[in-house]
Amino acid sequence: NNLPFTVEYNAEDEEYVVEGPRIEKMLGYTNLESEKGFKFFQNFLKNNGILEELEAMGIEDGDVVDIYNIEFEYQR
Repeated sequence: NNLPFTVEYNAEDEEYVVEGPRIEKMLGYTNLESEKGFKFFQNFLKNNGILEELEAMGIEDGDVVDIYNIEFEYQR
């Protein structure tokens, strides 16, 4: 696995946990409160193969994703 991030399913919390140094760094300079920032964040997940990995693991709409304590519901 040469991906610069890890995606794991936490059955206890029923959520997908995504971690990786580039993601953490990106979150440090991205304001997710703003629409522009959130769009950037979504594009980052898509362009870096993170959404693809989540889908490969069987994520479904409404499932919770936790990225460094930022939680959101997955929507296709």
